[in-house]
This record gives sequence, C-alpha cells and structure tokens, in this order.
Amino acid sequence: MTVVLFYLFLIIFWQMVFELKILPKYIFPSPTMVVQRLHELWSDQMLWPSLKATLQRMIVGFAISVSIGLFLGLMMGMIPVVKQSLKSMLLGIQTLPSAAWVPFSLLIFGLKDSGLYFVIVMSSMGAVAIATADGIANIPPLYLRAAKTLGTSRFAMGYRVIFPATLPSVVTGIKLGWTLGWHGAVSAELIKSSLGLGFLLDQGRQLNDMPQVLGIMILTILFGLLLDRFLFGLIEQRIRNRWGLTHP
Repeated sequence: MTVVLFYLFLIIFWQMVFELKILPKYIFPSPTMVVQRLHELWSDQMLWPSLKATLQRMIVGFAISVSIGLFLGLMMGMIPVVKQSLKSMLLGIQTLPSAAWVPFSLLIFGLKDSGLYFVIVMSSMGAVAIATADGIANIPPLYLRAAKTLGTSRFAMGYRVIFPATLPSVVTGIKLGWTLGWHGAVSAELIKSSLGLGFLLDQGRQLNDMPQVLGIMILTILFGLLLDRFLFGLIEQRIRNRWGLTHP
C-alpha cells in the first residue's frame, strides 16, 4: 500500500508541476497527455506489436545469455585457471554500456535480428557468469567436505551440491542480467529496428513527441517492476525460504 501511495504522490506532484506551466507542455506534458498518447498508440496497433517484438527478442537472446553465462560461471567457479583467465575479461565487458555494442553488431550482422540477440547476450552474459562464479566461491567448505564424506563423486558434486548451493547468487545474477539485457534490447532497437519499444522511443524523438517518449519510458520501467515483483522476486523468495535465508 505504501508503494502505491508513493507513486500516486509522484503522479499528483507531476500534475501540479505541469499546472504551474514552468515549461512548455510540448517539453513537459501532463500525465493525462502521456496516457492519451499511449492509448492512441494502442488503438493504432503500434504499442502491443512493439512490446511483443521486444519481449520475443529478449526471451530468445536472454535464454542464450543465461545458458552461456551459467556454463562459464560454473567453469570459473570450479576451475581456478578458468576463473583467473575469464573473470577480468567479463568484468571488462560489463563496463561497456549496452549501446556500445550496437555499432559493432551493425557491422557484423547488419540489420538482422541476430544483431539484436548479440547485443542482448553481450550486455547480460557477464552478470550471470560472474554471479554464478562468486556464488560457488562463497559456498561454505563444510558443505563440500560433508558431500565427499558421504561418497558424492566429483561428477555429481556439481549438480547435487555446488549448483543448488549457488542458486541464490544465480537468481541475483539472472535478475541483473535481465535488466542489462533489457537495456541492450531497447538500445539496439533505437538504431536498427522498425518495430519494438526502442523504435517507438526513436520515433517519438524524431516527431518531437514528448508524450510518446515519456509514455514508452514509463511503460518500460513499469514492465521491469512488474516482472521483478511477480517473476524474479517470487523465484528468489522461494529459494531463500528453501535455504532458510529468510529473516523471521
């Protein structure tokens, strides 16, 4: 309830600032103007196809990113030489803004969707890999010694002990990876797509349509918050409950 009241206060404050007419309405539109513009985009059958296109690209690209990130993270966590070799490179890649990969993907893939997937993967893969490796490094040694004492083989150690114990860190890495991948997808669509939320943002910029720009920005934020609350947040809470990490 507190969160709802907070956002309601923000909307009221936004409307009050608009009524003061400090800035022209084409620069600072009211909440009503933004909602009206989103409704027009929906009626013109532009909003849902664009949201759907971005989500489809994210699902494909992020599935690839998680698969690669988990594999690299497990390798780094279990083989010290791999960690020493790859972690610094992945950290370096993470320092690059998502938009920095777009020109590179344009040169390699052109305007194909494979270039969008590439940007998503490069934006999010490192977060998943590093979180997985750090989660393995933070496993209490007692767990591993107990598993060896009980006769767990080296092969079974990975999926019976190491990966389950690393799940809280993995979920955190996946949440962060999704956010970074979402940034990459929208950034890439700004330049190399004719459909998607990024495309609608760029279209609003070209038309000087601030209600459209703000509306798509708010919609992007809202979708991220809902996804965190009703998907990643629930998964994380269940894992924390399962491992007794929830504070009473």
